[in-house]
Amino acid sequence: MDRMTSATKRRILPGKLLPVVMSLLLLATMAISLPGCSGKAYTQTLKITAEPVNVSGLVTKVEYYQDGELTNSLIFIDGNGDKVIDGKSGPSKQNCWPNGWEWFDDMYAEVTVEHSTMETVGNKVRIQASSNTYDLLPAEYECGDL
Repeated sequence: MDRMTSATKRRILPGKLLPVVMSLLLLATMAISLPGCSGKAYTQTLKITAEPVNVSGLVTKVEYYQDGELTNSLIFIDGNGDKVIDGKSGPSKQNCWPNGWEWFDDMYAEVTVEHSTMETVGNKVRIQASSNTYDLLPAEYECGDL
């Protein structure tokens, strides 16, 4: 009886193992190729700059790059140097910032043109919005691979 059970297992097991392995491979392939899951890692860089504009104005930019390609950005401008934000240009996409930097969407929404202020304080740019103060340190930040 043991011989018969052993022989039966040898015939059934390989017959069932192949479909299981093929199913697992198919599922793995589908998971990688689904929209939004490219399976490819990319580098993330966040660049904050503050530059003079006109004679005494200031333009502050926050740019987010994936593999060196600009993905999202914010721009605040004080065109005449009175420290009042005269204009803003904002994110091309909501919720599209590196982990830990998602608050840029909140800052952009809170800044009100002709009411919020922006000035340099030491080596930082201070943006005073309706209820929060944001200090930005101009630099380039590597956010790691995603």
